[in-house]
Amino acid sequence: MTSAVLALGAAVGLGLFLVIWAFAVRPEPNESQPANPAAARPADGTKQSRGLKELIQRNLQKKAELVQDALMVGRSLEVHALAKAAGLVLGLAVAVGFGLFLSLFGLAVPTPALALVGAVGAGLGWWLPDSMLRTEADKERLYFQQVTESWLELAGQLVTAGSDTFAALVKAASYSEQPVFVTLQEALRVSAARGEPPWTGLRTMADARRLRFLDPFCAALELAGTTGAESRRTILAQVESARSKAMFEADAAAASSSEKMGAPLALIGGAFMVLMGYPPLAGIMDSSTISGMSGL
Repeated sequence: MTSAVLALGAAVGLGLFLVIWAFAVRPEPNESQPANPAAARPADGTKQSRGLKELIQRNLQKKAELVQDALMVGRSLEVHALAKAAGLVLGLAVAVGFGLFLSLFGLAVPTPALALVGAVGAGLGWWLPDSMLRTEADKERLYFQQVTESWLELAGQLVTAGSDTFAALVKAASYSEQPVFVTLQEALRVSAARGEPPWTGLRTMADARRLRFLDPFCAALELAGTTGAESRRTILAQVESARSKAMFEADAAAASSSEKMGAPLALIGGAFMVLMGYPPLAGIMDSSTISGMSGL
């Protein structure tokens, strides 16, 4: 049993080494040196490692939501592929280590059970990076939405002061070097450079990052720009909607906190009543017991 566990441990260690080697950044060849065809020819192991990396990346690129989450947090697919491959190997290593730990105490673990635990650990290691990336991306989207509401607030103030609608959007985005403002400014700049309306650039950015809260604003801005409606009212209405939404969320959070505090306060009140009522009740019970014994 010990030899089998040691063999599995060696296989896991070798697999982890190959994964790290597959995604290791190798320096580019120096252009000043003469090219050596023999040296420039990649080894078979390098070809296989690069093939493994490209295979994982191609599989990840087929998942649109995963690509959007990675773009949202600013993580490349290569780094995420490395995390998934490392999680796969480490999950298997945990199972092997568990079997080795039990074997040290003389507890024999059946090989099928160890293989099953290893498969479960490898599966969890492969799935966990995706779950962590999704959670982090959702937090970033919420933060992006909050900052975007501040951007709309600034744009609304500029429009109220008499600025042009589309110029107000660009100018409000240029007021800060915060990453969200930079992203908005870049989207507007790219759309202007391509000769496209601003709502096209904002919609492209929203689709690439799955920012669904921007869809109503882009649709209203496009309607105002294509039908000749007053786009100033569009921005002010969006700002008012963002304010109402923020107030509603604040009220909901306060109500939720009050509800969560209701049960502890009730328990504290009940405990206080028991604490205050127990001494008199204990005295009455003692007097009744004494009088009953004296009657006997």
